[in-house]
Amino acid sequence: MHVKPMDMSAVNVEIEFDDGTILKGVLDTVLGPLILADIKAAAPIEGRAALMRGEMQITIGIKRGNRRPTNEVKKGDIAYMPLGDNLCIYLKDTRTFSPVNILGKVTSDDVLENLSKIRRGSRATFRVL
Repeated sequence: MHVKPMDMSAVNVEIEFDDGTILKGVLDTVLGPLILADIKAAAPIEGRAALMRGEMQITIGIKRGNRRPTNEVKKGDIAYMPLGDNLCIYLKDTRTFSPVNILGKVTSDDVLENLSKIRRGSRATFRVL
């Protein structure tokens, strides 16, 4: 999946961690319109980051289901996982333990490579740009 920032359905986002790291991405409203509407309404969202099994999870507090559930994700995918109510950023291609709804892609690949250095429990602020 490739989302272009110029698409009408594209929403630019960033996640800032308490060490100053800023991850940029783009979400596509077509992939999860209700999920994205809830995220936009709640933004900015503050949560805690946890790196687990090649994915960064941030609890976001929207409590939604899956629109297009999948267990197959690619490196750089941004997805919503109803189990745990988490926004997930994938650091590698993997099969998830719980179905997720892929919402978009990381656009700052250089930062993606360094996410494994973020401390568990670090504050993460999710913003819609």
